[in-house]
Amino acid sequence: MLLASSSLSAVERPTDPVAADQLKQLNDQTIIGNRVSLGSDWSQYRDGAEKATWTLAGLWGWPISDWEDWGVRFKLPFVYQRCDEASDHAEVGGVGDFEIGTGPAFRLNDTWRTGGGIELHGDTASDRALAESVWRLKTGWGVSHDITDWLTLTFNADYSRSIVEKHDVQPQSYFELALPATLILPNDWSMSARYKATVDFENGDRWSHTVNAGVAKRLSKVPIVLSASLEKPLAGSGKEFQVSITVVYYFERYHSPK
Repeated sequence: MLLASSSLSAVERPTDPVAADQLKQLNDQTIIGNRVSLGSDWSQYRDGAEKATWTLAGLWGWPISDWEDWGVRFKLPFVYQRCDEASDHAEVGGVGDFEIGTGPAFRLNDTWRTGGGIELHGDTASDRALAESVWRLKTGWGVSHDITDWLTLTFNADYSRSIVEKHDVQPQSYFELALPATLILPNDWSMSARYKATVDFENGDRWSHTVNAGVAKRLSKVPIVLSASLEKPLAGSGKEFQVSITVVYYFERYHSPK
């Protein structure tokens, strides 16, 4: 029994704090670390349309004080879209709309954090069929609590509003509420779950609901996190589901919260 217990302990190595923070960052905006990522999403829609998106993203942060960090982030998507309907854009691919944002994060104590910022969505797609045809601002804030060393709960609230609309596109105004949870497992693994509710103020205050589940692994010899997730709309969406795979590289200058 003692030999079996010792062997199990050797196999199930506890996840170290730096790796745990890197795993949390997949769903927690209150931890700012220097990283670059490449994500691949595949979405299936109820009308038969399909969309594949490869997103290059980065976040660069620096400490302002012992309890505050500041970060700048960007996202550049490359999109392929296929529609069953006969149109001039039955199949199209190219660069999608660019996003850039900035904001702070604060460590309130050893287990509570908060952070947020502002993000600009630009109408920069290479093809009109891939664009939302709006310039949009998003402001948001989040609060995270490490209930234990292995369980983190987060509350995020974001409000988005278009500031420029093109090609007769309707104005956009919507509020998003997200509740992610991250479970840190031995051997640098994690599992996550997220519920998100969205209310569209420009569409009769229509609500939509989405759930997401994922798994991630931080490699042992290099600061790389691999993750996979499945997203399923519950109601109020034309999307059937979305599958995502992401590779994240964390730079050596990563700033760990205290």
